[in-house]
Amino acid sequence: MKRVFKSFTFYFLLLSLIIIYINLIGRDSKNILLIYFNPLLNELAHIDSLRDFLNSGPPINSNSFSMGTTLFWYIGNFITCIFYGLFLDGIKLSLKKLSEKGKI
Repeated sequence: MKRVFKSFTFYFLLLSLIIIYINLIGRDSKNILLIYFNPLLNELAHIDSLRDFLNSGPPINSNSFSMGTTLFWYIGNFITCIFYGLFLDGIKLSLKKLSEKGKI
């Protein structure tokens, strides 16, 4: 259990769930935290075919004033946060292995 709390993936997933919750309760009505705070999802939002796909999912009712968000945006946020966490965990593991070999 201690290992889970030391991983970047756990904290990025927690951050993703918090961002999704903030969006669902209507505190992020312009999707700034959901889309623009996430660099990979922000880049995907500027590709027309991917944006159309992400907007084609089942709509989610939230208390926001702007257009509704679909389930695919939330799944995309969750997946990209997993990617960020695994990437940073991989860097941490490689640095740990290098330090054990005495190369750092």
